[in-house]
Amino acid sequence: MKTILSRSVIALTLGVAFTLSSCEKQLDLEPPQSVDAATALDSESKVGSAVLGLYAKFDDPSLYGTQLILIPDILGGNGVVAWQGSFTTYRDLLNRTTTNLNGLAESTWRGAYQAINQANLVINALGVVESRQLKAQYEGEARFVRADMLFELVRLYGKQYNASTASSDLGVPISLTANQTQEEAATDLPRATVAEVYAQVITDLQAAITLLPEDNGFRASSYTAKALLARVYLQQGNRDAAGAQADEVIKNSGKALSPTLVAVFRNRNSAESLFEIQQNDQNNAGTANNGLATLYANIDQLGRGDVRVTEDFAAQYEDSDVRGTDFETFNLTRKLIYVGTGPTRAPDLLRSGKWVSYGQNIPVIRLAEMYLIRAEAAFYAGNQSAALADVNTIRARSGATPLTTITAEDILRERQLELAFEGVRLHDLKRTGTSIVYTNASNGATVTVASDSPRLVLPIPQREINVNPLLVQNPSY
Repeated sequence: MKTILSRSVIALTLGVAFTLSSCEKQLDLEPPQSVDAATALDSESKVGSAVLGLYAKFDDPSLYGTQLILIPDILGGNGVVAWQGSFTTYRDLLNRTTTNLNGLAESTWRGAYQAINQANLVINALGVVESRQLKAQYEGEARFVRADMLFELVRLYGKQYNASTASSDLGVPISLTANQTQEEAATDLPRATVAEVYAQVITDLQAAITLLPEDNGFRASSYTAKALLARVYLQQGNRDAAGAQADEVIKNSGKALSPTLVAVFRNRNSAESLFEIQQNDQNNAGTANNGLATLYANIDQLGRGDVRVTEDFAAQYEDSDVRGTDFETFNLTRKLIYVGTGPTRAPDLLRSGKWVSYGQNIPVIRLAEMYLIRAEAAFYAGNQSAALADVNTIRARSGATPLTTITAEDILRERQLELAFEGVRLHDLKRTGTSIVYTNASNGATVTVASDSPRLVLPIPQREINVNPLLVQNPSY
């Protein structure tokens, strides 16, 4: 942890784009671009700017701008997506040949802990906020961000939560103290257990629910925190608690399913959105090497077309389902999977229509997921009729034939179809104990990867281990 924090917390950039930088050159900036962290957040307005910066940090390519969504779909994506790009870091994830020097594993770890420390700095500075309402809101937003980042970290760098082993399985370090000096940042933290990380995530989210307003514009609200808590409980295997939170969001958040799934990704802040990353054409994660549209899209000159959708996966959608494909190009299709037309890739290959604009917003949590969480909870509680109704609500929106009976496999499959290319697949496979089964393209052999394979867990970055002797590397790295 020392190298993450010591290189990023001493200088803070204030304003709407308030961020922390991992670059040592940031330390050399002169005011007004930067101020010392010990004195930066000394007024209510500056704390408010810092909170805005928490959301700006989420847009970073190392976080939701690209990697927190793309890494899980690549790491567990055999049979669903294929990697055609030149970046070996992603190819290694798909082939499970990653090493402890993988740049994606390093930058995601670093970016998440920068966001966590930024949240800790906000919490530490709340004493200067005079408005009780703003003080509660800012604390709630900071706790939401900290919980979200810890949750993403433990899912990627730790084992899947297992009640019988979570108290001994290694998770990630829990940083709850604002690091404002080099000396504070140099404190080494060990990896907490998976159980300890989940406990902290749940504590922060429960606090955020009480602190945040029900309506907070495009920022995190109490219902955003409840939706994330539903996701956390589901990953933990606490389906009853997950279903209760999802039910609360569905009934009381004021959100509604968009008329079409396409509308969720073409429009900004749709009625279905519980939390999404705000982007525009001037400020987004899309560059030559980053951005979801950059890597997914293949529309004439737009996008690199590095990620293609396999025909085997597209075939799982029935013909009436607009989430599938009609094998038309983007400009002609009436469905969500299209045939790419970019000049740098072979023609007639399938692409996801969810990520097709550099400046589009990035939905992170949406109401459809709450219906599917509630369905899963109801099914395992023995209420199959309620589970069936929720799954069919999602299917009806996209023109899929309603199911007449329901199984656990049906619910998992519906999650894969509805939430495809949104960073959900790997986490679902691991929590349900579902193996990855696919056909090796080179020899036609069937390959099976167990859901608890250590190669489905990211390595602790070697640079962190080099400077923090308390960190223990994950098995197989």
